[in-house]
Amino acid sequence: MNIPLPPTVPAANIDFETYSEAGFVATEDGWTCLPGAPQSKKGLPVVGASVYVEHPTFEILTSKYDLNQGGGIKRWKPGDLPPLDLFLHIRNGGLVSGWNSGGFEVKVWAWAVKRLGWPPVAPTQWRDTMACARAHSLPSALAKAAEVLGCAEQKDKEGKRLLDKFSIPRNPTKKDPRCRIRPEEDPVDAERLDAYCEQDVRTEQSVGRLIPDLTPGELTVWQCDRSINDRGVQVDVAGIEDCISIINQAHAKYNAELVALTDGTVQRASELQKLIGWLGAQGVHTDSLDEENIERLLKDTDPFSHAYRALEIRAAIGSASVKKAFSMRHRVSADGRLRDLFNYHAARTGRVTGDGPQPTNLPNSAGVYVYECESCERHYGLHAADCPWCGASNTLAHRCEWSIESAEYALDESMTTQSLAFVEFVWGDAMLAVSGCLRALYVAAPGHDLICSDYSSIEAVVVAELAGEKWRHDVFATHGKIYEMSASKITGIPFEEFMTHAGYSAEQLKHPEWWTLKPAKEGSHHPMRKKIGKVAELALGYQGWIGSMLAFGADEFMTEGEMRDSILNWRDASPMVVELWGGQQRNWQTEYYGVEGMAVLAISNPNQAYGYRGLQFQRRGDALYVRLLSGRELTYHRPLLTPSDRRAGTYSISYEGWNTNPKNGPVGWIRMETWGGRLVENIVQATARDIQWHGILALEAAGYPVVLHVYDEDVAEVPEGRGSVEEFERIMSTMPAWAAGWPIRAKGGWRGKRYRK
Repeated sequence: MNIPLPPTVPAANIDFETYSEAGFVATEDGWTCLPGAPQSKKGLPVVGASVYVEHPTFEILTSKYDLNQGGGIKRWKPGDLPPLDLFLHIRNGGLVSGWNSGGFEVKVWAWAVKRLGWPPVAPTQWRDTMACARAHSLPSALAKAAEVLGCAEQKDKEGKRLLDKFSIPRNPTKKDPRCRIRPEEDPVDAERLDAYCEQDVRTEQSVGRLIPDLTPGELTVWQCDRSINDRGVQVDVAGIEDCISIINQAHAKYNAELVALTDGTVQRASELQKLIGWLGAQGVHTDSLDEENIERLLKDTDPFSHAYRALEIRAAIGSASVKKAFSMRHRVSADGRLRDLFNYHAARTGRVTGDGPQPTNLPNSAGVYVYECESCERHYGLHAADCPWCGASNTLAHRCEWSIESAEYALDESMTTQSLAFVEFVWGDAMLAVSGCLRALYVAAPGHDLICSDYSSIEAVVVAELAGEKWRHDVFATHGKIYEMSASKITGIPFEEFMTHAGYSAEQLKHPEWWTLKPAKEGSHHPMRKKIGKVAELALGYQGWIGSMLAFGADEFMTEGEMRDSILNWRDASPMVVELWGGQQRNWQTEYYGVEGMAVLAISNPNQAYGYRGLQFQRRGDALYVRLLSGRELTYHRPLLTPSDRRAGTYSISYEGWNTNPKNGPVGWIRMETWGGRLVENIVQATARDIQWHGILALEAAGYPVVLHVYDEDVAEVPEGRGSVEEFERIMSTMPAWAAGWPIRAKGGWRGKRYRK
């Protein structure tokens, strides 16, 4: 009989040390990495926890647990009696916590349930201290989090040596032919491994005592995140293998040509420093061979030179995106699903980041065009004079943007040949074709469909609503043509002129809901829509200046003077957005207003709360907290005000945080500067994230199991014939109470077998 635990009983802490050969390949020369994986990466980081645990060699080496009821930390290892006190705790509904427990301990425990007969732990019983640390803007690595917090207990630095010794296979030698070392073969270090495992538990407990638990609402989000990660998404395993075959053939072909071009100086296009040196000797000087630089170099290099051809080869097979095919192969489980694709709260704003093949960062085929044959209706590359499928002249074809139809023709009718020559015959650039297929390799399970939709301009709407910019609200609540309206306000060109250009008649524009009508004639976008409106909307919402305009390609259309005028006009048209950013002076007189002003006041006056349009700023202890409309808080550790060197009488705001972007400084825990516009960017992205998760939870409750979610996009997998795009979008578009009336809509959805954009 189960004995219910008192509500005050704390969660039990648990940690496992394990062994698995997943992510390693045995060769005559020893263990090496999986094909397509970097030589420096093997094991768990390559295959992910699901594949790691399901590998036939997986086993538990030792574990430590603490019920936190006065009995101290206990050990269990294979051969010991079962940990009955832990089992009783679980059977009575007790909670179990670990560091990244959702990503690892949950899977190890599930293995033990199947193999050792342990009792199952309900998903609602798991807790994760790493998730709490991330939600508190701390590093996700236990050692780093403990170090930043100055915990009394720190991670054992000997751990790497012990894990390298016991948890992964070893290369045999003549003196010692063993392919692995078992704990019983080295009792001294085995005891050290136990001590290391125990110290992990102590360190996790030490960190956990210094950070808040997830709020009930955020706990629900984390639990849903774990369900999505554990559910996984089906992939086209055969299609992955076909793509990898083409990639391997392309690398072999073009690397051989590169060896000949460089007289053996460069063996592979991936040898960047050697290639840069060789190019320099040819008079082509560069310090980088990223995509942008190669494009520039190709414009400035003699197209008949060896250097030009070497650059073409690097461009052809240097794309990092196609390597996702290898990551998909490495991480796919035996049932053909990819799991653990999302890292909970990995960004400061609460957004997830992608893991493994990173579905949050798939290549976009926008701007890649192909022919659609009007005779056989198949797609093919623009290089071909005649249709490779039926032989019809390309004069009987029209250009169209790469689409799901293109990907299906590529995967189902050309990649399946596993012939590079044929793929190049059909598509011209084989690697570009593979890149275009990556998204479509995510598929529905047999007997199921994918349903997908995304939120339209969600960040732009959130900015408008937080700021209270009424004309922007009105645009999104009606026609949604924000680029055209923004361009109109910046340039003074009447908005009606933009719509007339798009094909609407003057009579149509008099209709109270003209945007619901089909344009009277075929039209096109007004040139100022892209040149001014689109660039400005993308670049200026977070206090961007000329550098932001340049980042979005404004120099193709405007001089710096014209950019400056556009920025000032944009700000004049959106005074409430400017007010939202806030500042510390008006007319050179001290005045704290908007987001930046409230942040300065909160940092200066600990424990005092300052509000602006429903947002709340408060310094508690050694952190600045920004409470969102949802009630969730963003955390900025060790905030500091220092006299600004940009404007006398104002302060520069900085805080400590985990930096992942080299553009902002060294990767790691550093002090970073912020200001009104950047704080608003954090707040807007965090608010959009909370709206999306509100929708995801509602979709799950309505029977739409989510398998992918990419920033503003949700994808669910449903049985054939069940559900609809219309219902899916209605659920997504239902706002939480705190965002009631916000014109955020999901639209443009689709239903199909393969993932698409």
